[in-house]
Amino acid sequence: MTEFKELIKKKIDKLYLVVWPPWGEERESDIDISCGFVFTSEPNKLCVIRVDKDELWSPHITFKALPANKYSWEDFYPRMEMWMKAEDDDLIIDTEYYDVTKSELFKNITGNEIVGLEFAIIEGILEPFGVKILFKDDYIISLPNSDGNTVETKAFNKNESVENFKRLGNVVYSKV
Repeated sequence: MTEFKELIKKKIDKLYLVVWPPWGEERESDIDISCGFVFTSEPNKLCVIRVDKDELWSPHITFKALPANKYSWEDFYPRMEMWMKAEDDDLIIDTEYYDVTKSELFKNITGNEIVGLEFAIIEGILEPFGVKILFKDDYIISLPNSDGNTVETKAFNKNESVENFKRLGNVVYSKV
């Protein structure tokens, strides 16, 4: 988990929503969505924070090449609706990248530094189930959901996902 500490003070140049298409899903809260960061110090890498695919619980960082194919923020909701309706059997299911750098909803994240990180933990369980990335005037919390990962900010995807974990015990935050 020391790799998370290395993110502190990194400045966000570009921000992507990284989505596994929600084919036939009924609820927006089930969409597998993560955040991908391009830092000013590493303009040719995409840093994706999401749940570890092998264990489906702990936050994990992976670095990837920048996406060759990407969509704009304006495409996000129409495409999610299209995938959820599952009307076109000819669609190719693959990870989709949405550049949200210029979206008003993410204005307090892009162009700003990560000022801190906190792991979300169920009291009494050592392994964190999520990570909260803190910015001066906003945050991104990345948590597992039924299909993989979900993210929330002050203005985006307000599903109160942390509430689901309170059924397992008291949720506490531990500074990274």
